[in-house]
Amino acid sequence: MTDRGRWVEQLEAEFARELGQAVSLTAGGDAPQPESSWCDALEVESARLMLAVDREDLAGFLVESRLIEAGQADAQTVRELWTGILASVAARLGGRAETCDSVEEFPAEPCAMRLGQTTMRVALAVLARASRRADAEAQRAEGAWQPEEILRQAARTGNYDLLLEVELNAAVRFGSRELELKELLELGPGDVVELDRRVADPVDLIVGDKIVARGEVVLVNGNFGLRVTEVAEPMRRLESIRCIS
Repeated sequence: MTDRGRWVEQLEAEFARELGQAVSLTAGGDAPQPESSWCDALEVESARLMLAVDREDLAGFLVESRLIEAGQADAQTVRELWTGILASVAARLGGRAETCDSVEEFPAEPCAMRLGQTTMRVALAVLARASRRADAEAQRAEGAWQPEEILRQAARTGNYDLLLEVELNAAVRFGSRELELKELLELGPGDVVELDRRVADPVDLIVGDKIVARGEVVLVNGNFGLRVTEVAEPMRRLESIRCIS
C-alpha cells in the first residue's frame, strides 16, 4: 500500500469515528473550486495532509451525519464544527490541524467523500514532512511555540487550533473535604482526613478548574497513573473544555 493509501484509510476510519457512520474517500470526480472551498492541513508525524472541501457540500455532509440541523447550517456554524472535527482527527493521529489560505497552495487530487446518500467534493494532498519532533524543536528554537504568542495568534486569527500546542498542567483529584480553619490548624502527623469519595468511585483529571476526564488509579512502573474510563463530551468542539457534570 502506498503512503497516500495508508493515510486515506486512516482518514476514513477517523472521520467515521467522528461522524458515527461509515465514510469512504475515493479518488476522482470534480475538485472543489478555490473560491467556494475551505482549506485545512493536518500536521501529523510524517506527513502534512492538505484537505479542501466545498462549503455547500460540507453543509449537506454535516446535516446527513446528523451533527447539525438543516436550519442551523449557516456558514459560520458549519465552519466551526468542521474545524473542531479536524482538530479531533488530527489529535488522534498524533498531530494538529490548521487552516490554510487557499486550496491553490498545494497540488491536490480530486476525491469524493461519501457518507450515506451524500457526496462531498474534496481535494486531498499528502505531503512528506520531517518528523514532528524535529519540526517542534525548530519552531521552539524560533520562539514560535511560546504560549503567550500562541494565545495572541489565536485571538488575532480566530484559529483556536493553535492552542492545541499549549502545555497545560493536569492534576488528579481523589476527593475533597471542607475544613474549618481551626480543624486545619489542629492537623498533625497521623491524623486522617476523610474525603467525600468512596474507594470504588472514579477520580477526576483536572485541567485548570475543569474536569476533563475520570478514571481509576493504577500503578505504572512504580508510579501512580490514571486509567481513563470517562472523558468530556467530544462533540462540544466549540467550547475550549467542557466540564463533566
